Amino acid sequence: MISVDRLKESIYKDSYFSEVAGSLTVNNEEKPKGNVLSQVELQSKGRFICLSNKILKEGSDIYKPEEKDSCRVSFRRDCDGICLLEIGKRNILLIIEVKSGFNDVKRKGFDQIAASYVKVRSILQSIEGYNPAEYEELGLLISYPPSAKPTIPSTSLIELKKETVAPSALEKLNNSYNTKLRVDKEVTLNLIDYQVGACHVNPSLYNPILHVKHVSVTDQVNKETINLDSYL
Repeated sequence: MISVDRLKESIYKDSYFSEVAGSLTVNNEEKPKGNVLSQVELQSKGRFICLSNKILKEGSDIYKPEEKDSCRVSFRRDCDGICLLEIGKRNILLIIEVKSGFNDVKRKGFDQIAASYVKVRSILQSIEGYNPAEYEELGLLISYPPSAKPTIPSTSLIELKKETVAPSALEKLNNSYNTKLRVDKEVTLNLIDYQVGACHVNPSLYNPILHVKHVSVTDQVNKETINLDSYL
């Protein structure tokens, strides 16, 4: 596994990189009203090398907005947490997104995981000493559990207008992945579906598929501690 010292010696700011053992805190940076899942703590017997998500945010204006009709993901998207986890003999690249309601996952969660994964791989592979073949790769979507109750139709004028608009190609794709995630708690994203190739990203910089798992936390809590090892 690449060392945090090597990462700090790279062309990127050394403040982007840090190292912790035992637990990693990931904050949900969105600030919606009401009950929100604002923070999760991931516990592991392993050692985390953390990459600040500022490495994704800064300079993101070079990326075009998403094109929903063409299903092309926007590389302006970024995630809440990124780390390299060394646990036993395993090295794992984790791309983490924290949402509150499970429905928020299908709105932006898959896009954020997919875009962030490609950007992170591109960044890491520009650093001498990082060998992607040494790492497993996993996306984690963390949220309140899916509601078992049927959705009550909204009487809001805005919501009623939304219901009259046919879903875009990107929305249909995310809805499909979301349905599978709700049932199986995991899904494999095909980045070809998100038109990554249309963005002319060198295919050698990422794997075309990425496995993603859903982790449910206690409903309505603001902070939660998760035993990460049980999901790996």
